[in-house]
Amino acid sequence: MKQLASNTSFQERVRAADNDLTTYLADQPAQPLVAYFCMEHGIAPDLRVYAGGLGMLAGCIEKTASDQQVAMVSVGLRYQQRFVQRLSYGWQHEDWEQTDPEAAGLELIPDLRVHVDLAGERVAVKVWRARVGRVDLYLLDTDVEENPEHLRGITDRLYLGEKEHRLRQEMVLGVGGVRALDALGLTPTVYHANEGHAGFMCLDRVADLVTGGVGIDEAVGIVRASTVFTTHTAVPAGFDLFERGLIEKYYSGWAGQCGVSIDWLMNLGHFPGQPGGEPFNMALLCTRLADYVNAVSRLHREITEQSVLGPLWPGRAAPVRCVTNGVHPRTWTPPQMAALFERYVGPRWDYADAEAWQGVWEIPDDELWRVRQQLRRELVEHVRWYLPRSLRAQGWSADLAWAEQVLDPEALTVVIARRAAEYKETDLLVSDPDRLRALTRGGPRPVNVIFSGLAHPADEGGKERIRRIVEFSYGPDVRANLVYLPGYDMRLAQVLLAGADVWLNHPRRGDEACGTSFMKSVYSGGRILTTADGGADELIVDGYNGWIIGDRTFGASREAMAHNAFGLLEHVITPQFNDRFDGEMPAGWVEGVKQSMATLAWQVSSGPMVDSYQRLYTEAARRARRLTEAARRAPAFV
Repeated sequence: MKQLASNTSFQERVRAADNDLTTYLADQPAQPLVAYFCMEHGIAPDLRVYAGGLGMLAGCIEKTASDQQVAMVSVGLRYQQRFVQRLSYGWQHEDWEQTDPEAAGLELIPDLRVHVDLAGERVAVKVWRARVGRVDLYLLDTDVEENPEHLRGITDRLYLGEKEHRLRQEMVLGVGGVRALDALGLTPTVYHANEGHAGFMCLDRVADLVTGGVGIDEAVGIVRASTVFTTHTAVPAGFDLFERGLIEKYYSGWAGQCGVSIDWLMNLGHFPGQPGGEPFNMALLCTRLADYVNAVSRLHREITEQSVLGPLWPGRAAPVRCVTNGVHPRTWTPPQMAALFERYVGPRWDYADAEAWQGVWEIPDDELWRVRQQLRRELVEHVRWYLPRSLRAQGWSADLAWAEQVLDPEALTVVIARRAAEYKETDLLVSDPDRLRALTRGGPRPVNVIFSGLAHPADEGGKERIRRIVEFSYGPDVRANLVYLPGYDMRLAQVLLAGADVWLNHPRRGDEACGTSFMKSVYSGGRILTTADGGADELIVDGYNGWIIGDRTFGASREAMAHNAFGLLEHVITPQFNDRFDGEMPAGWVEGVKQSMATLAWQVSSGPMVDSYQRLYTEAARRARRLTEAARRAPAFV
């Protein structure tokens, strides 16, 4: 550090970066203000308030809103612990570590406490701020000295705990979030609930309006007009459900305040005709209290309209919109590739249009190939550093020299990295061990295969899938070219995405709402091998800008999916990568990389996604103002 401090060139770069940031932050957006609520936020590797794709998407939206000067403020929870994956004989265990908010760059808002009533218990909530460019992310935290121990732990861990604990977390997010924004002097015009976890913020806003003199019907109308709800769930079983007894316990006071019955409230979380004793569905609550409901891919919209939410509108078309997910390009693009885009696509390549992205065809093939070679070699170097340390942490005492020489830096490298949820079929290739073994031992041209991913701590099936992968990877006949890397997080994902030649994505068709990992690989020059699910269904044209596993039908068996994936890897993808008849560079492969970039990079950028949301926000703000003004003129309000 002392050497850098005295380095003139380094000092100039720091000053230039500081000037750029100052200029960037000086351009502050105008109203209307949007409040974006989500249980998780993937902003940076060290800020562990994310678990998976939902959080990564939230981070991409927040960063893009900052870039595009959308007036947005975000709300989430500050989790006191994070889990660290440990392996023992291939089985995942969890170590829980305390998180340090200040070390993660959070600022505590001084002298600010908001309070949330939880069935007669008053919980104090403090507020931390993370600056995401122009967007402030406020994270609520119940670890406050004045709270008794059982209340201090409400914001302990993400997506863990029994149902009542989850309900309390969601009340702190929704109710506490609305009150924190009010205490900060912020008056959002539009509220965006990213998944049903945020639904209680709608109820708190209804109560505020009723308390202020607005009738219940008018209050519901105003909240509906000013709310956007994004659903990311493709199967009904994925929604948050709370038993009637819990809703009565925590929301009887709300019902009395608003002059309605518990049955009236329960109906907000039920389909038409559903018995009143059935569990309360948070996604239905959000759908009933939002005029702007969207799915996150075209296929997801079809499924949502037909089965997931469709019964809410019997006999008529479901008013579900589509905003296909995207990714924040600069978060997921390695510097070497970003430099190429800067030269050949333009300085604003991250939000460039289809015409500008045709500039990738001007990149000299050998230059693009050199960058791809460099990124793959850096990935191999990282694995050779990472794997021995991981094995020692697992208790391996044998000679690990082999682990320091795994993978071939010149070989086709296939990456499968994701949560080990059942529908994602994480261990699909391992289901045919003979073909996988043959693929990785392919004579002079073996294929590197890298697995990574976590199971939810309560997902025993996911842990078993990881165990099967790990056990296979330990085999002496495959371990030179096939590895499993534990500890999958945002930082490791960036390394894997950068070096992957092929990003393998194989969720069961109809179960993935969108998926974004395959989108990120585009910006590193990775090719996409995927099932036709989620966003891939509308974006990937088989053999043109990627490869589709199987056909576009539902219900394919694991055996059929594995057979089709191996067929493409063995007979199409590997031969094309290894086709070097005109020299050391596979010209056909490089052309495919360019084709993928030229046709996908502008579509999978988060720019078009946030543009679509901004149009919804503008429409919602206009309608909300009109309804609010009408309510304020009404005699009951006066």
